[in-house]
Amino acid sequence: MSLTSLDTSFSAIVDRLLETLGPDIDKNAGSMARTLAESYGREMATFYAMLELAHRSGYVDTAEGAALDNVVAVLGISRARAGRLSGEVEFSRTSPAPEDIGIPAGRRVTGMLSENAPLPSFETLEDVVLRRGETRVVAPVREVQDDSDASRNAPPTVDPGKLNVMPRPVLGVEAVTNRAPIRRSGQDETDIHLRDRARTSLRDGELATLEAIAAAVRQQGVQQVTVREPPDAPPGVIEVLVGDPDFEHQPDAVQRVERAIRNSKAAGIRVRLGYSRTLYLRPTFKVEPVDADLDEAAFDRLRRELRQALARFVAGVPAGELLSRRRLEAILFAHPAVRHVSDITVRTYVWDAQRQVLVDGPRRELGEDWKFLPDEKPTIDLVKAPPDISRAKPLVYRLDLFVSLPGSDRRTPEQVRVSLRGAVEAYSARIITDARATKQAQATVAWDSLHATLRKEAGAEELLFATLTTDNGLSLALEKTGPQSQRPMNLGIQLALGGVELVWLG
Repeated sequence: MSLTSLDTSFSAIVDRLLETLGPDIDKNAGSMARTLAESYGREMATFYAMLELAHRSGYVDTAEGAALDNVVAVLGISRARAGRLSGEVEFSRTSPAPEDIGIPAGRRVTGMLSENAPLPSFETLEDVVLRRGETRVVAPVREVQDDSDASRNAPPTVDPGKLNVMPRPVLGVEAVTNRAPIRRSGQDETDIHLRDRARTSLRDGELATLEAIAAAVRQQGVQQVTVREPPDAPPGVIEVLVGDPDFEHQPDAVQRVERAIRNSKAAGIRVRLGYSRTLYLRPTFKVEPVDADLDEAAFDRLRRELRQALARFVAGVPAGELLSRRRLEAILFAHPAVRHVSDITVRTYVWDAQRQVLVDGPRRELGEDWKFLPDEKPTIDLVKAPPDISRAKPLVYRLDLFVSLPGSDRRTPEQVRVSLRGAVEAYSARIITDARATKQAQATVAWDSLHATLRKEAGAEELLFATLTTDNGLSLALEKTGPQSQRPMNLGIQLALGGVELVWLG
């Protein structure tokens, strides 16, 4: 944007000067008047250009090069030079995003190199968007160099999966990780990336807030932290509750957290630092896959994916909050390979630090919601106590049929049976889907609807007789009319074709 509404170019300045001269003045090229006007116009055009450059150099959006370095230095930001660790991280969630989720440049991620060695912080270099309906997005990141021990002791390469902590979580994003190694780059940071980081720093630059304190703790490699003002405490007291399993048994990590809290809180604020008691949850349930012919190797992969999804979900439940049974089940049903899940039972364990084993924890009743105490943090440990997931064999009701076929039907008996089998499977799926859509507890096997399906799907002329045999061997006749023209069936049961009697008419 120009400093003045006038055209400050050389030619425009010269034209305006010549217009102010009288009509008797020679304005042709080479004349004394034109030469003086052009000399003055050149100096003024240069002056306006320098004034415009000085104006643009004072703003993040327009400054360039060294001028941009000076502007962002006010925010405590410096351009990342060649030699810093650079790479990509993946932001993800288990279910498709309901709306676009923006992740701004400058969002920080970190992790732990080992149990007592945090990694330096990394910043995203550009704005990215997790689009609606998607579950992951990749963003470039670069190391933040400061005077911390983590930055001074940064490794030459960060292995995959090590960057997994967001000091300031993004609403709607459940996890972050680096799929590939993070290595040192050979280029300086561009003006575009530096501007993006500066904008995010302006938005997130508040200090001494609850969120700022939580972010400072997460930068020490802490996965779970809750910062709140206790309702029973006087003003000026806040509570910091670290929820990572057995965190209090790591002296070095505790010292780092205490130092981070002191550096980020306001003067006069008293902090209660506490550590939640970790409750190890071990859900037990059975899964019926969509593909009934799924082999054991494929089911093992499904089991691992469900365990990881449950662990990620429970890790996001803060200490003292509710664990929703419905959301727990939704995580399982969100997997496209899951048809049905049995009732979930959960056992709890606590860690015995002396014996280094898990022991039975307090008993809990899992209803619609599971309420934890203020100092209890749930977790699912895939090594110490992985979820017990077994394969459920579907309950099947056998359907024996006696049907007639038109005399013009030239199919073999085996071809007819194949068609009837497919029609019965389609009918079973349809009545279960209809029952769930209308929120009924049971599906209904009805003579009329079964007859119509066999005519349409298998080319049968008439349904003459049908018998439904339950999984415990009880035989139930299905009649054309009367009270036995309909039979209830639980939603977890499927129909399968049993014996078939065929009659060709005419």
